[in-house]
Amino acid sequence: MPNTKPRKQPCSICRTWFLPDERQKGRQKTCNAECRKERHRRQCQRWNRKNKSYFKDIYLNQKLERSTQPPPMQPPPSAIEKKAIPPPGSRLNLHLPYDVIVNEIGKRHLITLEYLIKQVVQHPRRNTAAFP
Repeated sequence: MPNTKPRKQPCSICRTWFLPDERQKGRQKTCNAECRKERHRRQCQRWNRKNKSYFKDIYLNQKLERSTQPPPMQPPPSAIEKKAIPPPGSRLNLHLPYDVIVNEIGKRHLITLEYLIKQVVQHPRRNTAAFP
């Protein structure tokens, strides 16, 4: 087949007509770098909306793995600092006796419990929709 010149096509972002690069062979969707960045941003946004659980699973797994690793060596805390301190990496401050909870149910269960509480607190409408 003889080499054919690419035809003009509309940009998928700004809708202006442009002549695509011959080396792209039908893959070029945008007219310039600004539109390319915007298309990439939109594609990433669409992917993130579709795959929300991907990062939640990774976050919880990494946090559970970190809980099994030994803590780094630190000097002992003073008597003033001995109040209930949430586990490392916790974003919630529930004012709970974390040391008692860790002794009773374990660090991994506490991390999982905190994760579930965070999901309920952050998304109350989504969670109550199941209960009429």
